Amino acid sequence: MTWQQEQERFWRWINQPQDLPSQAGDIAALLSPHSHLSQAEALSIYNNAYHQRLVEISSSLFPVLFNSLGRDVYTRLWIGYMGKYPPRNGPIHHVGEHLREYVSTHEQFRSLPAVADIVHLESLLISLFDVTDEVPCTLAQLQALPPEDWPSIWWQGKQDWALLQSRFDLEKYWRQMLEFIANGGEPGTAEFGVELWERALPRPPVGASLLATCATPSSIASKARSHSGGMATYLVYRKQHRMHFQAISPELDLFLQSVRHGETFAQICERLATMFPAQDIPQLSLTLLLKTIDLELLCAPKLPTNAG
Repeated sequence: MTWQQEQERFWRWINQPQDLPSQAGDIAALLSPHSHLSQAEALSIYNNAYHQRLVEISSSLFPVLFNSLGRDVYTRLWIGYMGKYPPRNGPIHHVGEHLREYVSTHEQFRSLPAVADIVHLESLLISLFDVTDEVPCTLAQLQALPPEDWPSIWWQGKQDWALLQSRFDLEKYWRQMLEFIANGGEPGTAEFGVELWERALPRPPVGASLLATCATPSSIASKARSHSGGMATYLVYRKQHRMHFQAISPELDLFLQSVRHGETFAQICERLATMFPAQDIPQLSLTLLLKTIDLELLCAPKLPTNAG
């Protein structure tokens, strides 16, 4: 066995939670004896310490999930998760990159859909924070555009935002949980739970100091209709190096999905007119455009290559 092969085998023993005593013979053949413990026992201590440290680090990356589940349940969740998805080399915040998939298929946690939504939201708050900076479109750039060019303009969305759909009121729960954490609450003992979404008046976005899939044309309208069916769409975004999220209106939801799909401004207006025929579409489309610029969601506008 080469030195590289020995290193790889040692890393496999450390990197994944597992029953090391069952491999005592192989471990003893590779590692030097310990004065008081068998090689497998000593390696098990190292393995456990390594994963407990990762659990501790992950609790700061997923604070709402940690405080929702409590220390014991959260630890069992992460030990099971790392057994299926061993940590890989790279930035530490990648440690939970498959956690949403894991809880969505786990026998216990898949029956708790709010857990998957909490994981999804916290994962987006982590991943979008590290997206490469892009220069946002400004109001001055918008004002400089000739009116005759507006219909063919392609508004390119920045990469530091995403849309999340949930049937839960994540805004209210986040505020309650952040207050619970700030007051030193014991994880897992909060007396409030995640409530189902009910349409309400707009609220200010939830921000965090630290810290969508592109829709097809046929799916954009169906997703916009979901607001009337007990579903909320949340915009998760980075602005001025801070992460925020907020529930958005069906109109803004459709507008942003159309932007992600690469539609021109004229095509976006047509979709708005189809979905919201009772509204003043010129005024609505301008209001939505100004909103996206204020939130710094758009890059500088582009004209199609065949435009004059």
